[in-house]
Formats: sequence, C-alpha cells, structure tokens
Amino acid sequence: MWYGATTSTFCGTPEFMAPEIILDKKYGRAVDWWAFGVLIYQMLLQQSPFRGEDEDEIYDAILADEPLYPIHMPRDSVSILQKLLTREPELRLGSGPTDAQEVMSHAFFRNINWDDIYHKRVPPPFLPTITSPTDTSNFDQEFTSVTPVLTPVQSGKQLSSAIFPI
Repeated sequence: MWYGATTSTFCGTPEFMAPEIILDKKYGRAVDWWAFGVLIYQMLLQQSPFRGEDEDEIYDAILADEPLYPIHMPRDSVSILQKLLTREPELRLGSGPTDAQEVMSHAFFRNINWDDIYHKRVPPPFLPTITSPTDTSNFDQEFTSVTPVLTPVQSGKQLSSAIFPI
C-alpha cells in the first residue's frame, strides 16, 4: 500500500488491530506500524499491551486502555512504543511519507546498522540445529504434540485455482 492509499477491510489478529480498524474507519499503512508497536511490546515485556478475556474486551482495551510501562523500562523503549501505539493514525510514528525511515531513525534503533541488515551481514543470534526437514526438536512439545485441526471450507467459498495457479 502506498502513502495516502486507504482500505476498509475488517481483518487481523485482535491483539494487533489498530483502533481505526476496530472503529470501521478507512485506514492506511499506519495500521502496520501499530501492529509493529504491539509486537515490540510483546517481545520486550512478554505480554500484550491490550488484554481481555475475549475479542470484545481486547477491542475495548485497544480503544480505551493505556499500555503500562514498567518503571525500569529504558526511555527509548517507552518512547518508540508510545509513538507506535498512538491512537491517532496521522500522528503515529511511521505514518508519514517517509514511512519506515521515520521508524528506523528512532533512538530505539540507534545501534542498528541498517545497511548491514539489508545486506545480510549480521549473523543470527541463534542458529538452530536441524537434522531433517521434519525435525521439530526446536519447538516445545506442548505445541508439537497437538493434532492439527483444519477448518473445513464452506461450500461456495473456495478460491479458484485459475486465480492462483500452482
């Protein structure tokens, strides 16, 4: 989606939905920066910034609650989260015409060499050992022991293979 383009589809994982999606407003790519803020929050604090027992409670929290920031959290972390989790999309970090450049230049990322990232010169912090294409030893058994359940496709809802050729 380019700068200034909008859409109005109601879709996404509830915890990551931006307020403008929940409010059924037209939205642009700023919704992705909101979701990025939720992701950073979850990675730093191991919990969602907006919690609820069901989808409606999560939506209410997104629209009304302020995320909590621990007193020991670094100032740059709080700053980027507050700027990404701004409810007004036009004020949200990354929502302007410079898009990702605005986010990348935030002090939170000051030690990141984006050129090295782009050119894949940064070694991964963890390289898993994989013994075969079906090796699941790097995943918790809590997840690998669950039998997958596929949702049946409703009649008439299938996409044509002509649209998406194999």
